[in-house]
Amino acid sequence: MSGFKTTLINCQQCGRRIMVRAVDTERGSIVCSHVGCGAVNVLQKPFHYDESIVLGLPSFGQLTYLGTPETTYRLQFGSNVIGTSDACTVQVARFVHNGRCFISRRHCTLTVVFDKWTGQLRYQLQDGAVDATTQLNQSSLNGTQLNGVPLLKTELIDVSDEGIITLGGVDRFRLAHYTIPSTMLDTYKIELDFNPDRTQ
Repeated sequence: MSGFKTTLINCQQCGRRIMVRAVDTERGSIVCSHVGCGAVNVLQKPFHYDESIVLGLPSFGQLTYLGTPETTYRLQFGSNVIGTSDACTVQVARFVHNGRCFISRRHCTLTVVFDKWTGQLRYQLQDGAVDATTQLNQSSLNGTQLNGVPLLKTELIDVSDEGIITLGGVDRFRLAHYTIPSTMLDTYKIELDFNPDRTQ
């Protein structure tokens, strides 16, 4: 028995530890033996996706202004600085409410990154933008909200698909993710060495 390598995993249903033996690894699955569980845990080869997939994507998502006129802004991979300045990646109009514009020149930053483990794009929001001279983040004057919740000045938060970003407490934008098709992902899949600690 000493020649067999065993390891422990957490059951995906009950969370309790299960001992995986060589025979389980060869079969590719193990049934949880804890009373009342019995879940089948699939043992899989770990993998990730090659980031070069982003070079061939037709889109990186978009923001849609929910006021009048409804306007759509395309996003780029990497940093998207949103504001009224013509130096912004996403330059929005100076929407005026009661004689005031509540959006800063460089209001917030929405960064699009590739998650090599899920094979999908992630959208990370932060109030303000990095100043080119000081390399410090300068916050907006009137703040940024995600789904009605104000962001802290130093907070970097993931935005879900259809999430609502509000600039200055007034102007609302809906984020639409770009979903990478599974058929495209399959060609960029990189399998790693087998590891029975990973379960599906």
